[in-house]
Amino acid sequence: MKSAAGRPRPSARDKSAAPYARFDTLDGTHPWRDTAPDGYVDYPARYRPGGRVIYFNFPLARELGLMPPSHNDRMNARLEARILEAFSIQIINEYDLAHPERMKGVRVKPHPYMATRYLQLQHKDKCGRTSGDGRSIWNGSIESNGIRFDVSSRGTGATILSPGASEAGQALATGDTKFGYASGTADLDEMLGSALMSEIFYRQGIPTERCLTVIDFGDGSSVGVRTAPNLIRPAHLFRYLKMGRHAELKRSMDYFLRRQEKNGFWKLPSQPEARHARGLDHIARSYGKLAAVMEEEYIFNWLSWDGDNVLADGSILDYGSIRQFAAKSNKYRYEDVDRYSTSLTEQRYWARLMVQAFAQASDFTLTGVKKRVKDFRGVPCLTEFDNEFRDERDRRLLWRIGFSPAHIARLMEKCRADIAEFRRALSYFEDLKVVKGPEKLPDGITHRPVFLIRNLLRELPRFWAEHGNMQTDMDADHLCRTMAASYAEKRDLEITPSRAAHAREFQDCYRCLVRKANGKEEDTLKQLADRSTIINHAHRLTGDGLVWIIGEILEVKDKLEFDELQDALDAFIESQVLIPGKWRPIPEEDLRSPRLKGRLLRKIRHDLELYKETV
Repeated sequence: MKSAAGRPRPSARDKSAAPYARFDTLDGTHPWRDTAPDGYVDYPARYRPGGRVIYFNFPLARELGLMPPSHNDRMNARLEARILEAFSIQIINEYDLAHPERMKGVRVKPHPYMATRYLQLQHKDKCGRTSGDGRSIWNGSIESNGIRFDVSSRGTGATILSPGASEAGQALATGDTKFGYASGTADLDEMLGSALMSEIFYRQGIPTERCLTVIDFGDGSSVGVRTAPNLIRPAHLFRYLKMGRHAELKRSMDYFLRRQEKNGFWKLPSQPEARHARGLDHIARSYGKLAAVMEEEYIFNWLSWDGDNVLADGSILDYGSIRQFAAKSNKYRYEDVDRYSTSLTEQRYWARLMVQAFAQASDFTLTGVKKRVKDFRGVPCLTEFDNEFRDERDRRLLWRIGFSPAHIARLMEKCRADIAEFRRALSYFEDLKVVKGPEKLPDGITHRPVFLIRNLLRELPRFWAEHGNMQTDMDADHLCRTMAASYAEKRDLEITPSRAAHAREFQDCYRCLVRKANGKEEDTLKQLADRSTIINHAHRLTGDGLVWIIGEILEVKDKLEFDELQDALDAFIESQVLIPGKWRPIPEEDLRSPRLKGRLLRKIRHDLELYKETV
């Protein structure tokens, strides 16, 4: 990728970079240091030369106040210099300090950066004594428009908290790959994929971290910079809970609640018991919503007891373990060295269990007595979780059908039994798996679904609109073939009397919802046809699709000007924001262009088509 014209190497302080002066505040200082004095390991850091910005999130940078509100979405030499000065860094770790010859001539940053400690399931020690940020540091926090954001970077060097360092029993050099999860580096394809998918999710209203920038070092390694209003994970708090350290847990819980309150997200009473009870309700609803969104939207996230792969406020974190499926691939499990992951439909269980652990932590904070987690199976916040999960799942289902927000509100208020009947009818088809049975994948195992429900939700209202009414049934064979995956075999699509009955029942339940949506039937049907075409778009991104798209991007990144590549990435992101009124398909003139950018966009569209049925 060609850099900004005449790009200078960044100097420590450049008066000409005044519009970007706030980058200087991200210097390693962070209030977590005062909250958890033993909750991190400090590392000095050096400037890492040879980097160039390959992706930059201009809207996010303006939101963080890192550039003026009027700044356009274009890179310039001064801006790139400030980005590199702030984020192109590598820690000086324990191995480096033992080998000072490695540090000759390096430029050390003024302040140390912390790698935080938290629970991590890969470590033999299950209490967080050895685990935490294995390849990340926290750049700091920054306040903008009344919200304080945390900023951290991945790929900044090997820390003593990585699973590999724990396995080796010693500090390792950055780049050492002899032990798993210990090199301290971040692959460019992973960071770029995380940047694109997290921004797509964010713009669709899914609670998530976001990526500010990705720096490419030309050797396959990179630094990816993530941000969120609160990057504290449950694992940061549960560490003290597991170890039974009351004073530290209390400070950490108070910090988390105070941060949510100051950011304006939660309103909490001042009295401790009421404060914690209200905080637990917020946590429960956040996790209930997240679990529902992931299950209904077919988003896989490896949730587990340690609370490592999610933020404490109920947002998605760490896209290395995130996949978006084409259908209900609830038999998919990721294989990670010595264990398989949880599955799509097990995420609800683990999210609920984390809420239960929050209740345990809250009680310990208030009483000073650590009880067993199973003693909190009946706490009120779990009812809040269950209610929010049910409500959000129903809202998401109605949204997927194509109902407008007004229709969804009415159906949610008046027709919950009808929604439940429709879900039951849909689940029959959604849950069916191919007769062939489970199969091995490069990264795990799966048992593929027979039907892609989104295809039917897109095509059924069109079918009725073409007939001018909903009286005509789509026959069972037509209905099944409309949503059948291309890999489904003849025996998967056999129409039995039972399946034919289920096809009729599905359509009856669908018609019932349309008629109760409180609108003229033909108008509602047209609206559903128009909206579901976008919401259930045929070229919806899958995990496999993203892998191949990133490969296409990496092939051409060195041949495109930064702004050309950024425009292509932005066009791809906008084409995946599948919200009526916000969706922006890749412009046809860009797709027809003979330029390299046009060829890249055509390859992206081809990959979306090729992998539209996969995990």
